[in-house]
Amino acid sequence: MSVVVVVAGGSSGLGRAIVDALMEDGRFEVLIFSRTGNSQIEKESGARVLAVDYSNVDALTTILETNNVEVLITTANTMHDPTPELNMIAAAARSHSTKRFIPNTWSALEFKDEPRFKNFPLAQGRLEAMAQLQQTGLEWTAIYPGLFMEYVTEGLPSTLTINTMMFDVKHNAAALPNNGEAKITLTYSRDIAKYIPKLLMLEKWEPAYFIIGDVKSWNEVVAAAEKGKGVKFNVTYDSLEQLRVGKVTELPGHARMYERFGGRERALPVVQGLFAQYGLWMDEGLFTYQDGAKLNDLFPEVETLGLEEAWKVAGGKA
Repeated sequence: MSVVVVVAGGSSGLGRAIVDALMEDGRFEVLIFSRTGNSQIEKESGARVLAVDYSNVDALTTILETNNVEVLITTANTMHDPTPELNMIAAAARSHSTKRFIPNTWSALEFKDEPRFKNFPLAQGRLEAMAQLQQTGLEWTAIYPGLFMEYVTEGLPSTLTINTMMFDVKHNAAALPNNGEAKITLTYSRDIAKYIPKLLMLEKWEPAYFIIGDVKSWNEVVAAAEKGKGVKFNVTYDSLEQLRVGKVTELPGHARMYERFGGRERALPVVQGLFAQYGLWMDEGLFTYQDGAKLNDLFPEVETLGLEEAWKVAGGKA
């Protein structure tokens, strides 16, 4: 019998990359949780799409048990409201068939229950989800893959929606923290997905795993992009003093983020504060991984794209 795996949010983004990797592996029966049915995604992916009500724990539990779901992986967007994920955890804990859970961390930052993250908006929901998981009998693990490689390249095949932080590859601009020497971890979404089938076959999971596609300074990211695109980037440097008061240089690509937070006037202080804090933490070295279990080490046969190679792939030269 194949292991039945649900990917919540598997119709797009990282979730879709994970669905594709699981289907290609062939050892799993893959289902997608979505707010609506989608026959086109079913046709494209080969996975069944189940329309679910994330507000109804009883209904979620029934769906998990009816389909004998053993593993639930969440990638659905819970930035503004963690309730859907918390309800999935509750349903998985009730389900007689569900044994394992991968929460929607998928972050470049390892979120921990410590003061620095207490009032950080993007950490609160994730910390709440992990705290709830600790109260269940589910086996679970959080995965930290660094920043998506697609955020700093242009043209890589991808199912992601590209977000602009301090690097705006589309508009050839960057606003880098401090002197630009802060190191960051970068991993291509399709490389992240390659590890998931292998992870699901492990008999026992660690509480967290890390994935490292490449580690570069922001200045190296800019240099690679300038070479890859054949253009000069407009680069500014935001001082630590500027970042500490929650200010960053605006980039054209921030407009998409403003839309997600209700328009520029409302969103500007939120986006500025968010990226300023990221910049400070990058300068501290929190966007690289020194300790912890690395999937790269567990599965050395999985090849991952480095930044220079990613630009060659993006440009059709590899």
